[in-house]
Amino acid sequence: MKQNKKTVFSSFLLLLMGYSLGAVEHNTATDATAIPLEELLQIEYIPASHIANQVSNASSAVSIVTAEDIRDYGYRTLAEILASMKGLHLSYAATYGFLGGRGFPNNEYAGRIIVLIDGYRADDSLYGQAYLGNDGILDVSMIERVEYIPGGGSAGYGDGALLGAINIITKKGSDIDGTRVTFGFGNHHARQQRISYGEKLDNGANILLGASAYATRGSVAKAGDNDENNKRFFAKYDADNVSFLGAYVKRNIQNPTYAPTDSLLYSDENAFLLLKYHTDIASDTKLSTSFWYGQYTYSFDYMEPQSYSYGSISTARWNGGDAKLIGSWVDNHTISLGVGYRNDYLWSWNNYSEDLVYNYSDSSGGEHPPRKTYSFYAYDDFVISPTLSLNYGLRYENSNNNISYYTPRAALIYQPSEESVFKLSAGKTNRQATPSEGAWTKEEQARTVEFVIEQQLGWGTKLSGSLYRYRIRDRISYGSTNDVVLKGAEVELEKHWDDGIRLKASYARQNGEESDGAHLGNSPENLAKFNLSTPLLDNNLRVGLEAQYVGKYLYYTGSETYHTDYTLVNCNLLAHRFAPNTSVSFLVHDMFNQSDKEATTYLPQSGRTFWLQLEYNFQ
Repeated sequence: MKQNKKTVFSSFLLLLMGYSLGAVEHNTATDATAIPLEELLQIEYIPASHIANQVSNASSAVSIVTAEDIRDYGYRTLAEILASMKGLHLSYAATYGFLGGRGFPNNEYAGRIIVLIDGYRADDSLYGQAYLGNDGILDVSMIERVEYIPGGGSAGYGDGALLGAINIITKKGSDIDGTRVTFGFGNHHARQQRISYGEKLDNGANILLGASAYATRGSVAKAGDNDENNKRFFAKYDADNVSFLGAYVKRNIQNPTYAPTDSLLYSDENAFLLLKYHTDIASDTKLSTSFWYGQYTYSFDYMEPQSYSYGSISTARWNGGDAKLIGSWVDNHTISLGVGYRNDYLWSWNNYSEDLVYNYSDSSGGEHPPRKTYSFYAYDDFVISPTLSLNYGLRYENSNNNISYYTPRAALIYQPSEESVFKLSAGKTNRQATPSEGAWTKEEQARTVEFVIEQQLGWGTKLSGSLYRYRIRDRISYGSTNDVVLKGAEVELEKHWDDGIRLKASYARQNGEESDGAHLGNSPENLAKFNLSTPLLDNNLRVGLEAQYVGKYLYYTGSETYHTDYTLVNCNLLAHRFAPNTSVSFLVHDMFNQSDKEATTYLPQSGRTFWLQLEYNFQ
């Protein structure tokens, strides 16, 4: 009977997917810096249903960083973009970056805040890690904007989105409109080469291609102890009725922990393919479908001179699909009905010692059986009155490891005027353990409550604030598994001037405690951020100034010793009229050499760094 249910489910999914040969949903990306701030609440973002919607209709306070921001502040990685967003904090432990937020520690994999690229879930299924630095799958030049949607998101995005979702919207060919060549140089013998080509074809389709390479002699230890390099490739094609996206990255990095006598080399290889179709099947009904394939390979090689060597190779591969109907069949309701399927069909790792190769057994976590997950979900955007609406939805997921659950979420949105929005939301989220965590049949749950105010103050000024509380039960962790309570408040002020000056400032007060009262480690209670971008010299030069304050935090949960607080200050000078079709930028990161205070190990951090970048557009 169970097999029959799965057969019927799979048939229904394939029927919906096969119905359409139409277009992927059209992403009308609007640059938040190019319009008056009074209209900012009307900017489109991409909600869980993957249909463009207005920021004012989101159930939480959405933060957006645009391609213009990336250029003006000189952001070079996704980690630097996220570090500028309210309530998020990151750490870097010599080889990998880690993301935390809303009181949750930044020393665990980033699976509790999932990362999506045009709707594709980009974290690997073996470790649940989202790669944020030079190991990230996207070069930032391919990014149109980054959206941070805080709050429990499992009802919309599926397993794992306990604390929120990062949604990356990539550029189109028309955004490049030609060929761009970029060269970058920095200290630690860092260098980067990038080429991108984009064009809108005569038939209206867009094509975008990109390739880049990066290398450095080491940023956290003496040269040679922390060598790092990567290569990235990107391709995107979208037309009125189809969209295709593919990306690949391979990153190698030397772990300085074992230098100078030994050698430990890490390698990460990540790739995915995404195909979307979308069509109007009736005047009041849309059908949107997507198919994807992803893979990830991690390896390390350890070589001890005059002794022996050993290493490991871990591999994960997955594929799946999603189909949804979006209809306005009932007055004042926009209803989304969908089904999804994900097949994590390969999880394995091999160890070797000198010439001996062996596999771990299933009991010790070597090669897990495939995990197939089926999901059904439904949303309704109900306009109760001109000033009041209710967004609510429910997702049911069932996996073949005997885990199944419901994740509901609802938000009441009250907009008494064009300038004011009030939101109250609550929900439940879930996350299954990854194979690396060893708990094959374990899941953790979180219940969330959040209240949001968004207010336009006039004169190009917007103020937003939120209060939230989460309780995470049955926590999956390498350390303590006690329940966790996260609570806090966030406020953000943004102002635009007519002459092109942009300012954004935010403050987050957050607290994370275990059920026994122990404060969480690696979780700063205070975060403050300041961004200012202003033109100079008749707009021939632009200055991007950024300051990030990170308050003190415990070394680890239950510790009585604190990391000291610190402030990072970055400054980017951009000359975009230096010569025809040419731009030059010079970035000073950590101007006052404070990043050592964020160290999570005994290794020093990168400290003050410089980056010079030259770009030429062939148009």
